[in-house]
Amino acid sequence: MKLLDTKGRLNRLRGVAVDITERKKAENAIRLANHQLNLITSITRHDINNKISVILGYLGIAKEAISDPLVAEYISKIETATSTIQSLIGEARVYQELGSKEPQWQDLESTLPRSHIPANITLNADVRGIDVYADMMLGKVFFNLLDNSIQHGQHVKEITVSSGQSREGLTIVWADNGVGIAEGEKEKIFERGYGKNTGLGLFLMREILALTGSPSGKPGSQEGG
Repeated sequence: MKLLDTKGRLNRLRGVAVDITERKKAENAIRLANHQLNLITSITRHDINNKISVILGYLGIAKEAISDPLVAEYISKIETATSTIQSLIGEARVYQELGSKEPQWQDLESTLPRSHIPANITLNADVRGIDVYADMMLGKVFFNLLDNSIQHGQHVKEITVSSGQSREGLTIVWADNGVGIAEGEKEKIFERGYGKNTGLGLFLMREILALTGSPSGKPGSQEGG
């Protein structure tokens, strides 16, 4: 835009000024409220975990002091239920972190869980030089995929990570040579609590990817165990 015309005179400028003061105030208020909520939640979760640890400790002592097998069985069930509560609180902490930081461009190769690969499994990854825009918890996606392959693949010896370009964008494929996924379960495995384990697992993975606009709210491609 030229401020002066050809004769050196000041051009008349036209524009629209928008006051965004109120919007900024609202954004800051939301940011502060979220910070306070996360702080309170973290403190509460920490206190609950401490009490649970005490409960589990006393349950362990009670089990050793009880001679009645029926009572011992009841104590074991209470212990199991308490441990489950502890796990759920841990999951809540992880889920709370979703979207807490701005998504960033990340080197795909560096997010792969190479240090967690068992000695009996080979990881072949051809994703060097690829950057993806995703939540900062992207590494948990691949960690959960690895855990899924190990836990449910039964005899996985090789995992392959590859990529391909299509009209919809970049597709990342995680594949293993395990037993695979039954046809009727391929959609259900991303549901909360589905399957043998009731943890966040693949449900969390779907939520992480959905934060930055995965078309269907779940991974573009995931194969194998």
